[in-house]
Amino acid sequence: MVGEHAWSTRRGAWPRGIMASVLLITAMLAAGAESGWGAGFALTQQGTAAMAQGNAFVAEANDPSAIFYNPAGLTQINKFAFYSGTVFNYPSRWYEGDRGYESQTHHRYYHTSQVFLSVPLQERVALGLGFFTPFGLGTAWPPEWAGRYITFWSKLKTYDLNPVVAVKLLDNLSIGGGVCFLWSDVRLKRKIPVIIKGYQFPDAESDLQGKGNGIGGNFGILYEPVKGVKLGAAYRSHIYVEHQGNLVISRLPRFLPFPRNSEGSAGLTYPATVQFGVSVNRFAPFTFNLDATWTQWSSYDKLAVNLDRPMFISGRFTNVVVNEKNWVDAWAFRLGMNYKLNENMTLRAGYAYDMTPVPRSSFEPQLPDGNRHIFAIGGDLKIWKLNLSWAYNYILFEGRAKNNYFATNGVPLPPALQANGKYDADTHSLGLSTTFYW
Repeated sequence: MVGEHAWSTRRGAWPRGIMASVLLITAMLAAGAESGWGAGFALTQQGTAAMAQGNAFVAEANDPSAIFYNPAGLTQINKFAFYSGTVFNYPSRWYEGDRGYESQTHHRYYHTSQVFLSVPLQERVALGLGFFTPFGLGTAWPPEWAGRYITFWSKLKTYDLNPVVAVKLLDNLSIGGGVCFLWSDVRLKRKIPVIIKGYQFPDAESDLQGKGNGIGGNFGILYEPVKGVKLGAAYRSHIYVEHQGNLVISRLPRFLPFPRNSEGSAGLTYPATVQFGVSVNRFAPFTFNLDATWTQWSSYDKLAVNLDRPMFISGRFTNVVVNEKNWVDAWAFRLGMNYKLNENMTLRAGYAYDMTPVPRSSFEPQLPDGNRHIFAIGGDLKIWKLNLSWAYNYILFEGRAKNNYFATNGVPLPPALQANGKYDADTHSLGLSTTFYW
């Protein structure tokens, strides 16, 4: 293994102690994974080597995180490899109303974690297993802010178990694919104005939550037409999840004869993605990566909840609660670079431009999404059988103005409750990982 000579004759106890400590820490972090911040609500930061290059990795794909980016890349790993990593996200969102009112989300961090395992069976076949969070959302506005009747708290958590197999068909051509088992947990809160005969009562509160699961798949191909130039493509299918849960309306005046809760269901289609990339390693010690990613966000056309019992929503009793979304398909373009300082150290940098799928007509503070500029740096350090990696992203969102009408079941909120105005956001992301090879 590269770098073994640096430990001399005492390597037996010391590096194994380091390995045990680092793997234990990252495993503990993985066990507590939460939702994070991503494109739309997709999370593409699934490996630190990729993250440090703006996620331009589909044609490089040379570590166990290839299970997510391009499973065909596993044929490049000729040893048992175990990857454990965590990404810490610290998002900030600001709102300035049309009349000068200002607010911002609560300061807190979210984290997502990943575990990948790669096992070469023979020279041309490799197996892999990944566990990660492909989608997530966390938003926490002050409960009394101007947009509380649209949202003040939301959380989406997903977990994906992804076994894959990769086969080297030719010396310069590999394919890989697998099955995705997805678990999803959603919870959305907002306030409800209570006005009776001109008198305004304290706000009621809507709490919608549900859980479900679904199955999809992924496939990738890696081709090296000439030495030092690799072409990669990968596909992850859409996954439909039928969430089962309940809607609870609390803090209503006691004298109102309205149902306070109902069980129900809501379907959500997580989008398909297609990635294309080229990796050039003909100018040592540099490697250059260029990727393009298409995401089928048009699958998120509305959020519709079917209730088991009628509830009083938007001025009438109904079994259905619908909020139109009408998202559109979107592209992201990524550029990354590696610089190998020596046998044990690599530096990385990258940039990505990620286009928002949210149209002006349905832009809202639950996810005040805009086009993103992602600036990335990172590096690797090899010690004994370990590869220690870090990555940092600064994500700058282009500011957007909300000037539309949020509606439930086609009934818009009054203009004074729409929280129209300007929204800005940025995110700081730090990724840490350990990969153990033997």
